[in-house]
Amino acid sequence: MEIDTKVTVHDAMTSNVITVSPVASVAEAALLMTKFKIGSLIVKSNSEPEGLITESDIIRKVVSKDLKASEITIDEIMTKNLISIQPGSELNEAARVMAKNNIRRLPVVKSGSLVGILTSTDVLMVSPELTELLVENARMENQNGYSTDINPFQGVCEGCGNFMDNINEIDGKFLCEECKEDVQG
Repeated sequence: MEIDTKVTVHDAMTSNVITVSPVASVAEAALLMTKFKIGSLIVKSNSEPEGLITESDIIRKVVSKDLKASEITIDEIMTKNLISIQPGSELNEAARVMAKNNIRRLPVVKSGSLVGILTSTDVLMVSPELTELLVENARMENQNGYSTDINPFQGVCEGCGNFMDNINEIDGKFLCEECKEDVQG
């Protein structure tokens, strides 16, 4: 008898997803993110997710334009046409979907209902060997003209091997701030 040892999305996902209505204000979304110490919210009015709003959306689409967050609704700035995944999908498939689409968050949907969210951090915590796939995606982003020095991301530092929230590419290596200082002297 063979035991199935494949890790699924369900094994790694967060099932207690904080959601927000599309008619809520951006200020309300920011308060929720602050309260729960999270970087994104799934937007939904029924059971199926309609969009996603991130800290980055708020900064790029509201703060940088000096707009008043309490006067802007989430549906005006949220990311629509979400890419989602089934809870029974394999974790390595989810990592490939994230890397291919340059996303760090995947809503987990079963029969049209939101059942969880999978983040790149979840993937790395459960299956560290998938780190290479996500780091390679970041390298490809950099080759396509995106500067990881301006846009740090979460990942494993190639200097110390620790998972960090702030990784930047320095001389072809992805490094945390401490290792970056060591390299730059």
